[in-house]
Parts: sequence; C-alpha cells; structure tokens
Amino acid sequence: MPKPIIENTAEKENQTEIQSTNNFMVALQSAITRRLLKPYSKNEPVVYEFTQDRAMLHQYFRLRSIMYDKVFKVDGYNWGEDFYDKIGHILIARRGNLCLGGCRLIIREGDEAWPMPMESDEFNLRKTFADLPLDKVRHAEISRFAVMEDCGESNIFGELCKIVYDKVTTSDIHYLFVKSPYRMARSWRFIANNFGVKTTRIIEGVHPVDNTLSPDIKWYLILSDLTAFCRDTVTDGKRILINNMSEAIN
Repeated sequence: MPKPIIENTAEKENQTEIQSTNNFMVALQSAITRRLLKPYSKNEPVVYEFTQDRAMLHQYFRLRSIMYDKVFKVDGYNWGEDFYDKIGHILIARRGNLCLGGCRLIIREGDEAWPMPMESDEFNLRKTFADLPLDKVRHAEISRFAVMEDCGESNIFGELCKIVYDKVTTSDIHYLFVKSPYRMARSWRFIANNFGVKTTRIIEGVHPVDNTLSPDIKWYLILSDLTAFCRDTVTDGKRILINNMSEAIN
C-alpha cells in the first residue's frame, strides 16, 4: 500500500509568495529598462514637472545618489530615496523618458512638529528664528538638487529654481528656507531676486550643522520671506510675482 503524501502547506505558500515577489521585481525592472532605452529625438524639449511616476523617480534617486557621492564622498551614506521624498513634492527635468535632474520641496504646517530635512539636534529653525511665527504658518524647504553632467543643457538648475519657486508662491507658503554651500547660496539669492522676491537673503552668522558630512563643508542658510504674497495678506503682490516669473521663464 503506498504511503500517504503529506503536503507542507506553509512551505508551499511561502514559495508561491517568493515567486510572486520575484515576478513583480522582474516586471518592474523590465518597465524601467524599456523607459530608459526608448529613443527620443535630439530636438525633443526638456520638460519640467512635479511627478509621482515611480520609474522617473527611480532615475532621479539614482542620479542624486551618484552626484552626491561624487561631491561629498561620504562612505555608506544613503543619498537615495528617504522619508522626506515620500511626503515631499519632487520636481524633475526630463527629455523624453530620461531624467536630467531634479529637486524636492518639503512643506510643513505651523502646527506640525516633525523636523525639516536641514534640522538636527544642533540646529532647529523655530529656535533659530524665534521672531518668526513658524509655529503658526506654513513654511518650506527646498533641497536635493541634482543635475546630470554633460546632458547638453546649460541651465537646468536655473529652470528648476524657476518652476519650484512658482510652486512655492502658489502654495501659500510664508517662509522658504534653503541650505547650501556659499556659491550655490549666492546663485539662489540672485535667481529669487530676479523673480521679484527681494526679501531673499543669506542669513549672516547662521550655519546649519550636518554631522553626516565633512566638518570642512560650511553651510549657509537662505531665507525668503513670502508673507507679502500669501492669500491672507496681499494678493496683488502674488500676481505681480507670478507675472515676473512667467516673463523670466519665457
């Protein structure tokens, strides 16, 4: 008489789940590869857009990781996707399905207590700017700029700044912060002033601390006071600003 066959149901279900996960990863990788290899015309324009497209975000995170590793040379630090990417607004520049660059905008409400990306145990925006009502009004931080080298476009950084500033001025944000080395801080101030935000300045004597990077890197803080352009103050000022930005972009 043949012996009864006893099936290990748990093991069988586990193998099925593993196979399903592998199939999903293969399909995802295949989709990303198809998008990357899709040809595009040399004359195809660069498109700037806020996106949640996973394939495009995958390219942006990868580009960001490569560029930041090259610039900052920090072993073992993850410049790829993080918590703030999940809650932020990510702007990318693309030609066809190829990501050429990007940045992210993080918005925090006045009654929210979680730390902004630039904040740490040693640096806190609300404590540093106790005279600003950051516990009452919406404020934001722009970070994680990355642009592909030798992409054939000379002003992707400037265009990213213009588009993200347009987003900021239509989101009822009162104060905008950017942390960067001095050279980029000057560029950011220049661009913002050209948009008509004359309240953009580099804060003297305030240097955010970043313990993950080399202490030789000196960070500067840029602050844009946008209260004059918010809905609860003066709407005409915002219309003037947006018109100035449209002229600058065109």
